[in-house]
Amino acid sequence: MKQKVFYPSLFLAIILMASCGTKKDREEIERLNRVADSLTEAVIERDTITFSYVRAFNKIQDNLDSIKSMEKMISESSAGSPESRLDQVDEINRDINAIYELLQENRKVVDDLRRQLNRTGSNNKELEQMIAHLSFQIESKDAEIAQLREDLARKQIAIDDLEQNLAEMQRLNQARQEEIKARTDEMNQAWYIIGNRKFLEENNIVIKTGGFIGIGATRKVSEDFDKELFTQIDMREVSEFPILARKAQLLTVHPAGSYEMIGVKSVDSLLIKHPDDFWSASKFMVVMVD
Repeated sequence: MKQKVFYPSLFLAIILMASCGTKKDREEIERLNRVADSLTEAVIERDTITFSYVRAFNKIQDNLDSIKSMEKMISESSAGSPESRLDQVDEINRDINAIYELLQENRKVVDDLRRQLNRTGSNNKELEQMIAHLSFQIESKDAEIAQLREDLARKQIAIDDLEQNLAEMQRLNQARQEEIKARTDEMNQAWYIIGNRKFLEENNIVIKTGGFIGIGATRKVSEDFDKELFTQIDMREVSEFPILARKAQLLTVHPAGSYEMIGVKSVDSLLIKHPDDFWSASKFMVVMVD
């Protein structure tokens, strides 16, 4: 519905002419009515365009406020160390893309304003300057977005380098741990053999020394025996060995007090009470049973 806008001088002229009842006057009244309607439409169009500009400017300002908030979040997220940014890269990318979309929306609003201003044929310098300023702001933000993307790319390279360094450090640490474990296991290896005199002598594990014609000879562990005949153990895990013999003699050298023969009338087992002391002199244990 059209909104009538009354102009006092025009209204007075219509009343005066209406009081005269001539045909010429009525025609003039109709012409003046058409002029009034045209002026009313012009005012409505002007107000419509003005409201359109106001809405557009408000939309642009809202977008700029949102962009400022996102830029602050990006700045805070990018301020930390590369380690703290490992989980923030996707979030920063999303914020940058959101800023880019807001800028695109602002650019569309400004283009629409410029087209609307051109259609109306208005020569409003202030409005043109405002649109030009908005366009400049958008172009400046575009440049900032490009710089942000470039900075993020450089930081991503730094993060990638850091991740590679971390992976290499983890690999080296794993290799070192495995080497330490292997050396520790090797240091805790020990070997033992339990057998009677005949078995030990026949396999050159025990040899006779001294004496005359076999009389007064002593037995000791050979320096040249087959290691494969021994049972390998981890000295941290094994501390007791079953003997189950009437007599038992420990032929290898081990500190007294570091072990004990368990049994009353026979030897049931050999118990190592202090492993570090027991295996300090020799990593081999030879027990001859009878």
